[in-house]
Amino acid sequence: MRSIFAAALVAAATPLAAGAETCPTNADLETGIRLTRFDPFFSVVQTQTPVGLAEARVSQRGAAPESTSSLYEHPLTVTQRIGANGTLALLYTDDTTALNSLPSLREWSTTVSLVSDGETINQGAYSARIIGFGEAQIGACAYDVWRIDESLALDGSAPLRFEKSYAPDLGLVLSSIRLGPDGAPLNGVFFDEIVAE
Repeated sequence: MRSIFAAALVAAATPLAAGAETCPTNADLETGIRLTRFDPFFSVVQTQTPVGLAEARVSQRGAAPESTSSLYEHPLTVTQRIGANGTLALLYTDDTTALNSLPSLREWSTTVSLVSDGETINQGAYSARIIGFGEAQIGACAYDVWRIDESLALDGSAPLRFEKSYAPDLGLVLSSIRLGPDGAPLNGVFFDEIVAE
């Protein structure tokens, strides 16, 4: 159960469309950037706040939509998620702004604490490693991205691994693929549209 909560806490959002002249930029985070996948429906609005990147997401697989809100200290590091099952927080021992230097560091890691409704329920380690660079094409929009292998290993659980495409100039993760123990893709999050609010 804790592994499922941690996976939900760490899984991030991803790509897509718009006319080149209307492609969102980092400045649009002040009012919000919406990422939408049409089928199955999944929508994320991310807004920059004084305490980090705020995310409001709505997903729908059955009849009823499910809403979740999250806060990111850094676009790669979720620090709080509030959903139907309560509030989860992931507290990082070291300053996550070091992730801005990931291309020169190549890899960054820190210890973490998983907190549920104010109570520490587990501890472990988070790491992020650069595995390449590229471009994410989202409809008519193109963003330079860092490809990152991310791992969250909590005590007593198998590590949760993701491959993320992070656009540093935009300040958002544009895709997230969950990886198995052998590094094979299990599932991913990709969007069909990106627009400024």
